[in-house]
Amino acid sequence: MEKKTRLNSMNSEEIPRLTEQLQRAGLRPTVGRVGMLSAIIQMGDGYHYPEDILRELLRQDRMGSITTIYRVLADLSAINFLQRSFDADGKAKYRLTYEIKDAEEICLVCEQSGRRITVHDRELRAQLDHLARLHGMETSTVPLLIQVNAVTAFENSDFK
Repeated sequence: MEKKTRLNSMNSEEIPRLTEQLQRAGLRPTVGRVGMLSAIIQMGDGYHYPEDILRELLRQDRMGSITTIYRVLADLSAINFLQRSFDADGKAKYRLTYEIKDAEEICLVCEQSGRRITVHDRELRAQLDHLARLHGMETSTVPLLIQVNAVTAFENSDFK
């Protein structure tokens, strides 16, 4: 019961979004993973040291240990949820690689020009993720990038 109480103290919209993102990336949405992502989001932009994340979790009355922090940081870094960097002393620090809230974002990117078209469609994104999983592919990046080749109106026979 204690774990459910701690999860219920998070923003009610935040839990399903974080849970969905972890599942989409192939990780179980454990209390530790969801809680740590929530804490990092609440800490704001920029890099955070593992000890600072632990302090934030303890401040929010969530249990945690530095060992758990490092394990979850490794899990979240492996699926590109977090980016790891090192300070001048060689100490690891972490930041979100993207905004979790943009889970439905799809970008069409032209291979020739680099031009991008961004679409926000949660249902389409879910269908593309499902289709990819059926074929043994992962789509854990946010936004989902789809490379396209642009054709001009004159090159495309439908427009002549």
